[in-house]
Amino acid sequence: MRAGRPAGCPPAAGPSPSLERGADATLPPRPLAPVLHTSGPMIGRRDSRPLRIAFIGAGTMAGHHLLSLRRVTTAHHVVGVHDVRDVVAQAFARRAGVRAYASVPALLQETRPDLVHICTPAGTHFEPAQEALVAGAHVYVEKPFVETAQEAETLFALARERALLICAGHQLLRDPAFRGLIQRAAALRPVTLVDSDFAFRPPRLDPYRSTARALAEQLLDVLPHPLSTLVAALESFGSGAVLEIVSVFATPTVLHALLRAGDVTGRLCISLRARPVASTLTVAGAHGSLTADFVRAIVFGAANDGTTPIEKVINPFVEARQLAWRTAASLIRRLLRGADYPGLVELLGDFYAAAAAGGRAPLSVDHLRRVTTVYEQLAANVRSAFRPARAVPARVAEATSSGPLAVVTGAGGFFGRAISRELARRGFRVRGIGRSERPDDPHVHEWVRADLAEDIAPCAIAGAAVVVHAAAETAGGFEGHERNTVGTTRQLLRAMVAAEVRRLVYVSTISVLRPPQAFWERQTEQTPRAARPERLGPYTWGKCVAEELVTAAQARGEIQARIIRPGALIDWEQLELPGLLGRRLFGRWQLGLGRPGLPIAVCDVGRAGAAVAWCADQFAEAPPIVNLIDPAIRTRGQLLNLFHEHGWRGRVVWVPISLLAGAAILMRHLVALIRREPAGPLAVWSILRPRRYDPAVATRILAAASADTARVQPPLRAMKAAGVSRAYG
Repeated sequence: MRAGRPAGCPPAAGPSPSLERGADATLPPRPLAPVLHTSGPMIGRRDSRPLRIAFIGAGTMAGHHLLSLRRVTTAHHVVGVHDVRDVVAQAFARRAGVRAYASVPALLQETRPDLVHICTPAGTHFEPAQEALVAGAHVYVEKPFVETAQEAETLFALARERALLICAGHQLLRDPAFRGLIQRAAALRPVTLVDSDFAFRPPRLDPYRSTARALAEQLLDVLPHPLSTLVAALESFGSGAVLEIVSVFATPTVLHALLRAGDVTGRLCISLRARPVASTLTVAGAHGSLTADFVRAIVFGAANDGTTPIEKVINPFVEARQLAWRTAASLIRRLLRGADYPGLVELLGDFYAAAAAGGRAPLSVDHLRRVTTVYEQLAANVRSAFRPARAVPARVAEATSSGPLAVVTGAGGFFGRAISRELARRGFRVRGIGRSERPDDPHVHEWVRADLAEDIAPCAIAGAAVVVHAAAETAGGFEGHERNTVGTTRQLLRAMVAAEVRRLVYVSTISVLRPPQAFWERQTEQTPRAARPERLGPYTWGKCVAEELVTAAQARGEIQARIIRPGALIDWEQLELPGLLGRRLFGRWQLGLGRPGLPIAVCDVGRAGAAVAWCADQFAEAPPIVNLIDPAIRTRGQLLNLFHEHGWRGRVVWVPISLLAGAAILMRHLVALIRREPAGPLAVWSILRPRRYDPAVATRILAAASADTARVQPPLRAMKAAGVSRAYG
């Protein structure tokens, strides 16, 4: 059975057809155009006035583009920006000293740009790029370029008709490591094998816990990096042969593909789980091999046959010396130049120069065509790895549909899953809402797919007895937290008012409390929030501002709220040190903050989920605020002992917090000086210093949640979640 959409909601598009295909679906080999790298005609303007630059999309990559433009020598000036998120657009506009426009047509009509940067989210590049070309502007499109070969051909035709240039964000092709590899690999001919390996750690996802859809989207977002370098190498060494996809194996976290261009084989391997993180391109031929390491921005390899006894003995030492010296030199260059994305400045510089002088685009149309065609086929294989959702057995659906409805934002996340499990045990019918869903979660009865930072349709939460707001940004800078923590809270509160849903359990964080005024201070639920939360980092700032929105809505009488502020959450099955306890240095060695006797605030994720579910169930009895910590774990030493009891094998080197805070402040200012940027306010000592909390309220709530088992239903182990994928907002 497939659960229906919430009552009163209009029908909406479900998941894309490609996501409904079985995991066995594979694409047959498909020939591509000849591999020879050809350039288009010399086109573009030829006057000397500065290029007028506009941005569509003002997110993180747009910020990197803006920073890189400082080193682009072609005369230019930024004239405007548009982003669907007005707050983000205004922040970018202030940085660039320009105006933010409410729509793409307004931006293009009023600024009349010569060149437009398309920095919108992946999968949304085609329409703004098309509009910019129609308006007469050259376009630089962030990766992935476009989703299909048909979209690419449409853009190519527009550019050809209007004598405009197109470039995609394949900056690794201008990375000095790639250029050095291609130049030096000529001595290895004939080349027989090209390996492109990419191991990536998603900054906002857990490769083992996050939803399959979210992981697949992340994999496809990074795919153009290793794919573009592999295709370019095959273009260089394939002798004009047709490029074919021979075989593909794909899951949401792993992609293996075998390509062939004549006698040259190309192997692509991408993993979100393999460690260490790596990005390499290796070219092997009849006379040795060379590797471009894009993490270190170096080329290394003995580049000989390796067949003589001396070569077999000496080659490892040659490569070790190259790794040591070239890595050190590359690190120094990167610090001095402030380049976060090697190759980006060079690619932008080449593109701007071509646009200004009427030259050829730095990346040929043939190259973009090949990459897009291969990308489309590989993406289809990744998406086909989703299993169709299983139907809910009728008996289970009837049982769960009779309970009160609890809407959980972020139900697919680490903490959201624990909360959903406990709500289901208490007889709630759980509706998960967010950008990603987990159809295999047996505790969520239905899913609503929505971007919570956009306008949330009230019908998505209509009829809920309680809303548990656990969705939030967990990484990145202020921009991401403004959108995905503050923005989602603002939109959720509006939707609750419109849907006349009154009860909200908001999951905040204990770090929103102001720093202690004395080291012996015991902070309680009455301790005020930080007055200047931006000094405590983006995460704390976002949670603090969102909590203020919740309390303000409650003061206006719009909602009733219970605020839960958990400490660091611990999963004893996947052990990871809390950030305020330590950081991994190398291998098993960890850098411990402070000393074993200092206090720390943590809570088991399962117990924390039970406490949140209890507050949702016993809303009237729940206190207005809970600083949720485990009273049995008071110190860092106690926590480490428990880690060791659960099989953790790490070793800790303790460092005084004052020493570490001083070093962090010094390093921040040193890097800012090198990059000629302001360091920005950050109270490192206030963030790292130990805090003491009064556990009285948390002790009572945890005990109540554990003891209140008489009315709690057993887990629905046989339940299979409904395959609901309704889209709102």
